[in-house]
Amino acid sequence: MKKLNILFLLPRYPFPLIGGDRVKPYYTLKHLAKNHHVTLVTFFQGKKFTESLKNSVKKLGVDLHVIPLNPVNAGAHSLTKLMSKKPLEILYYEQKQYHEEVAKLLDEKHFDVAFSFFMRTAEYLKNVEIPNILMAEDCRTEYQKRSYEGSKNLKQKLIRYWEWKKLAKYEPDIVNYFDAVTLVSNEDIELMKKLNPNANYKLLSNGVDIEKFVPDSKVKRQNLLFTGKFDVWANELMVNRIVNEILPIIKKEFPNIKLILAGANPSKSIMKLEGDDVEIYSNVPEIVSYLQKAAVYVHPHYGGSGIQNKLLEAMSAGCPVVTTNTGNQGIYGTDGDNIMIADSSEEIATKVIKLLIDEELSNKISTNARTHIVKTHSWEAIYEQCDNIINEVSGLHE
Repeated sequence: MKKLNILFLLPRYPFPLIGGDRVKPYYTLKHLAKNHHVTLVTFFQGKKFTESLKNSVKKLGVDLHVIPLNPVNAGAHSLTKLMSKKPLEILYYEQKQYHEEVAKLLDEKHFDVAFSFFMRTAEYLKNVEIPNILMAEDCRTEYQKRSYEGSKNLKQKLIRYWEWKKLAKYEPDIVNYFDAVTLVSNEDIELMKKLNPNANYKLLSNGVDIEKFVPDSKVKRQNLLFTGKFDVWANELMVNRIVNEILPIIKKEFPNIKLILAGANPSKSIMKLEGDDVEIYSNVPEIVSYLQKAAVYVHPHYGGSGIQNKLLEAMSAGCPVVTTNTGNQGIYGTDGDNIMIADSSEEIATKVIKLLIDEELSNKISTNARTHIVKTHSWEAIYEQCDNIINEVSGLHE
């Protein structure tokens, strides 16, 4: 492949590797920098930008430009433009200093292609006359619609409704400014086509480090597991559903079973759940060992867009997964073969119990899950998709 000069825009610093909004761009940058000259512009929200954080991304071989983002100031800025046509998640990340940095780089360098990761950086490339790719990831309109429908908290419901209605107008328009728009699942592509059938949509799924997320046959699997960023509203909804609706049914058959919650930034309401039945491990340095020890990964997903990176990791580590039909979106596992699928809380609990009772079934699901993810969601498979899109957009296929 011809060596290209690439501009890559991020709304969030891609380290530490917690969450898909960091993992996906980190591995994409790692791949791109091996073959191309990559200039990265990214926000950083944090108290201190250390040399360690800086070097964690610089070592990939990118030309790094970091713009500090103060959450309080960004939030206040968003509220001053509340009546604009843009959703809050766009206003929050639209900052003058970032605009100036991108304009300066575009003036100084000749870029062959530019990436916006998430719509949150789309405004910075909106009218740039070079081949450009929007890594939209999922249909945000559908995400906020489902979040609104699934929220019982009045404040969250109002915010989600506001964003849903704003996104329904903004999202179909912004994709018109890009030569390609990538999404992580075919379902997201179909959702976007309903909003705007004229954009050039491409599948660019998410990957998992199959050499890191591996099974450990020496460890005895026990208890239930859920992982993730616990300050994310969708994860909090799932945790509450497990604790209040699913776990009580399972405990009737397995009274000593525990639910392990391992991840980052648990909210006060989640911390209150800790007790005899629920163990919480917050801000853990790694998640692999938890996946290797769990008997079942319980994932009562309620949504309609995107792909669940936590399930890619769990399946790669051979942890049997019970999820919903929407949780399986983009993964395309087969119920009873490499994953277990159910939608109601009662059905989810029944399938968890089945795995806990039937060791042969559990072993089959574990082995086949690993095989499926290695075949379909290794980073090498994702890199091939990415290279094909770059070639098309930059004209190298012609």
